[in-house]
Amino acid sequence: MKLTTYGLTGPKNYKLKKEVFNHFIFSIKESIYIVPKAFNSKILCPKNFMRIKREFGLESILIIDRIKPTKKETCIMNHVNRSGYNFLIGTTPEFGLPRFPDMSNIYHAIPNLNTLTVHTVGPERFDSATSSKVVLSEAVGLIAPLWHYVRVKVYAKTIEV
Repeated sequence: MKLTTYGLTGPKNYKLKKEVFNHFIFSIKESIYIVPKAFNSKILCPKNFMRIKREFGLESILIIDRIKPTKKETCIMNHVNRSGYNFLIGTTPEFGLPRFPDMSNIYHAIPNLNTLTVHTVGPERFDSATSSKVVLSEAVGLIAPLWHYVRVKVYAKTIEV
């Protein structure tokens, strides 16, 4: 089975395979890692995500996101977007999909991992943000809706900061 992973940073010690639709593509064994060239609305948009979906025949994606303060690997099952960004605003409808897509139940469970809801603050604020009451995430709340919009099944998990 081919695992396709989307994140803001690429895998360590692996060379770039190619560049597709403003995203870097890395390949490790049977896994594909997709990383955006930059974090902006020109790159993170439904058109590029649909093109990537078609290029690789994606049916599902695993988004890996940094969180704090939790240190153990956990499955993200919901998010609160506190970043000030929404890359679907002004970019829908596309490809015959709805202008206002249903954003309930974006995420799918990963077996054997505890689940949590994260508060996405965005890459610019993540390193300096602090909270003792909620778990903060870097970007999943911005990326997952795009994959969900283009009808790719979304799984998300955390990594240690």
